Amino acid sequence: MADQPYTVGYRRPPTHSRFKKGQSGNPRGKAKGRKNFKTELLEELSERVTVTGNGRARVLSMQTVILKRLMADAATGDAKARDQLLKLIGQLESFDTGPETAIPTTAEDIEIMTRFKARLIEEIKAQQTVD
Repeated sequence: MADQPYTVGYRRPPTHSRFKKGQSGNPRGKAKGRKNFKTELLEELSERVTVTGNGRARVLSMQTVILKRLMADAATGDAKARDQLLKLIGQLESFDTGPETAIPTTAEDIEIMTRFKARLIEEIKAQQTVD
């Protein structure tokens, strides 16, 4: 067996290019501390930015800036912004919070949210009949 020459071919790499014994095929391995998408997204949303509004500069989180812009666009009649806002409101209503994180709401708060939601739905329906 030892006197037969080694033939290079399918699944038979040359001996000089094989992995050496005890050597990994990925010597550097996975980068340590690599963050997943959710972690990076939450970090970006919590980043503080300076925003100028009404003649003064304020430092707000990126999440707050995005929500303020969404609310402003929805208030000016942007149909896509209203749809997104309704989706967010729906997700908040369906989000199951535990008793330790529950936000105390009064009957007045619930009534205000119900009227706001109804008004948005009416505006969307009116917008769809115009389009």
